[in-house]
Amino acid sequence: MRAFRRVSQGLACGLDDWERELLARLALEVRAILQSDEPTDEDAGESAVLPSTRNDPGRPGESERDREVLAALDFDLDQSSNHVHTGRPASDPVVGVLLPEASEDPVTAMEVSSLTRARLRSGKVDRLARMAAELRAPSGPEATVLVPIGQEAEWLGAINDIRLVLAQRLGIESAQDAGRVHDVASQEASESETAHEQWYRGTALVYDMVTWWQESLVSALFGGTGP
Repeated sequence: MRAFRRVSQGLACGLDDWERELLARLALEVRAILQSDEPTDEDAGESAVLPSTRNDPGRPGESERDREVLAALDFDLDQSSNHVHTGRPASDPVVGVLLPEASEDPVTAMEVSSLTRARLRSGKVDRLARMAAELRAPSGPEATVLVPIGQEAEWLGAINDIRLVLAQRLGIESAQDAGRVHDVASQEASESETAHEQWYRGTALVYDMVTWWQESLVSALFGGTGP
């Protein structure tokens, strides 16, 4: 993963094939979570089709550790159809993180929600889909991922939604929690590692990766040289 840099069309960064696929899968998973909060079932048949990483021979530049991380992550896939399920229960706490209530007062929150929740959800769903499309078919110079001029805020928002979901799954609620997760991401797998520990370590590593990527975009946007 290379840092974002300024180009004539906007901001661009070079990613390995497996990195682009991982980030696209994450974007579509968060999109599916948001769609699960739809009050109707209009989108029930619109789940995103994702290439499987299970039993995958690998991609250029992908190491054994990279494949291990991908395999450890839970993308909630139906392995027979390879679709992301959009039928997560509305009580999923991640939905509350992505679409927070506008007020602590339940009556006010309901009134505001009826006016703004659908629009907020739609905007998030659309920008995640656009980011995934660019990741899978890069349009920047030399096949780099491009953030066009004027779309920086949309990309930062989409990346932040991915980070919010990962943080919720990892139990990050403070700076101390984030530091602990960073330490876990830096650890090597132990011989006695359980399936859950493997998932947690892999997800922690991806959280670090996405955080660095977001910081790189912010730095390039404001004229820096890297996060």
